[in-house]
Amino acid sequence: MHWLRSIIRRAPRRYLVLGKTSLLVGAILIVGAVFARGGLVALNTERAEAKLPALRTLAEAYPQYPTWIVPEGPLGFAISAVLVLIGTGLTVMAEAAIKEQRWRGKV
Repeated sequence: MHWLRSIIRRAPRRYLVLGKTSLLVGAILIVGAVFARGGLVALNTERAEAKLPALRTLAEAYPQYPTWIVPEGPLGFAISAVLVLIGTGLTVMAEAAIKEQRWRGKV
């Protein structure tokens, strides 16, 4: 962990931006998946009333859209959660490095 902190100390603002970007991307993926799942449930409710078989994936429901971006399974959610955790960790470490540099008078 010490090696990561020493890398971040060299350019803390760069890693702050990288951390916030990673956090934002992971959060958007998770929220997008929740809304997509809600839309799929609503669509399957209508299909059940029409006595049609239920759709399992977003790709079946919306073939014209790039649904590969949206995490649907446990692996996709795990990757999104890892992005959020990495982003949070980088952001916290970069902010600490920036505070340390300000305290020392380097920034």
